[in-house]
Amino acid sequence: MPCFRFQGLGLCPQTCDEVNPMCKRRTEAGQTLLVVAFGMVMLLSFLALGVDFGYLRYVKRQMQEAADAAALAGAMELSHCGGTGNCSALTTAAQDAVTENGFPSSTLVINCGTSSAAFTITVNNPPCSLGTADPHRGDTKYVETVVARSTPVFFARIFGSSSVTVTARGEAALGNSSNCLYALAPTASNALSVTGGSTLQLPSCSMFIDSSSSQAVIVSGGSPLPASSIAIVGGFTNSGGSSISPRPRTGAASASDPLAYVPKPSFTSCPSKTAPTTVSSGSTKALSPGSYCGGIVINGGSTVTFAAGTYVVGGGIQISNGSTVTFGSGMYIMEGGGFPVSGGSTVTGSGVTFYLTGDTLYPYQPVTISNGSTVQLIAPTSGTYVGMLFYQDASAYGITSSSTSSFTGGTTNFLQGSLYFPTTSLVYSNGASAQYTNIVAASITISGGVTLNSNYSSLSGGSPIKGTGGVLVE
Repeated sequence: MPCFRFQGLGLCPQTCDEVNPMCKRRTEAGQTLLVVAFGMVMLLSFLALGVDFGYLRYVKRQMQEAADAAALAGAMELSHCGGTGNCSALTTAAQDAVTENGFPSSTLVINCGTSSAAFTITVNNPPCSLGTADPHRGDTKYVETVVARSTPVFFARIFGSSSVTVTARGEAALGNSSNCLYALAPTASNALSVTGGSTLQLPSCSMFIDSSSSQAVIVSGGSPLPASSIAIVGGFTNSGGSSISPRPRTGAASASDPLAYVPKPSFTSCPSKTAPTTVSSGSTKALSPGSYCGGIVINGGSTVTFAAGTYVVGGGIQISNGSTVTFGSGMYIMEGGGFPVSGGSTVTGSGVTFYLTGDTLYPYQPVTISNGSTVQLIAPTSGTYVGMLFYQDASAYGITSSSTSSFTGGTTNFLQGSLYFPTTSLVYSNGASAQYTNIVAASITISGGVTLNSNYSSLSGGSPIKGTGGVLVE
């Protein structure tokens, strides 16, 4: 059939392509128009989604800044929490930081809880949201914050979604302090005493004396006192040919207890007064973790090994002259009775923490390590009590003004860890040079030659003594 018969109708059968080439061009043009139209729709859809994704990224960046600020603010309150996780000072600071970063008031959630609120801040002290993937999981020295907000979208609504939950996570801790010695008594004279030719050397760390007394520090009798820096709330006395270097900075602002963030261990108190577990003279005995109400008495010449674990000792551990005692790694909770070690004894242990407390049955007693004993103890290198060697319960029943602990075992003493006696006095003398030894006590008397080092390379997280500034860790 001739092609011209259909030209007026806009029709052109396939058989006419060779007769009229314009027919094929018109058909292809129509198909191209459809493809272009469809492509424009897809392109505009992707551009619309790009706008949404760009906006969500912008919100995410803002929320990340808020989450980091909240974690830092919370971490800086750790020293005011007294070892209590998620204390109100910490959570309030974290919420305030989010608000100060331009966000509305948030709903507070703690300990990885849940909430249906549109805008939440979850504060976890210790961290928990990443589970075992977080190396700081369960460590109360770290603060984790997770900020979540239901954010409206614009063009994604065509796909049935009107909002997207945007989350951001931050984690922070207190930074390390340069101080390795603190005297915390707020008004005591002689809060730090270095007299009678004794020496106290802090070659790579500093000290802080919180007493407002005009004689908060007394150095006399030719005693030298070199340190990286010395800060005193009150004043100092230097006499008798003694030297203090550098000159102390007086009038410093009062500081809080730098180890108050360390939580108290949980344990079951002894229910009744009990006779002690006794190791006979000359015997060899291995002791297992558990409760020892009445305490443990190790008589002279004995050899005793403590297996790793937690010991609740309601009456202290008394080690007589000539005994050899080895502590396995773990926590030792001594409920009254103290920790008396007689001269001639040998006491060793690695990865150990001794928690000293007291109650009405077994009132608090101090640590006494006598001259002639050999004591080599090393604190844990990781975990909640990293770096904590002796930990005195600040509120233990039975503490008096005479509850002074004494570490005077001589040059054979090797104490690597923190000696923490926040409400009692400490006498410290000699001691072999450990990688680090921190002293935090109400007041401190130095007798003999003492050197405190600050090499924390063996510890996860650095020094147990933290500063006042926060550090982002994730």
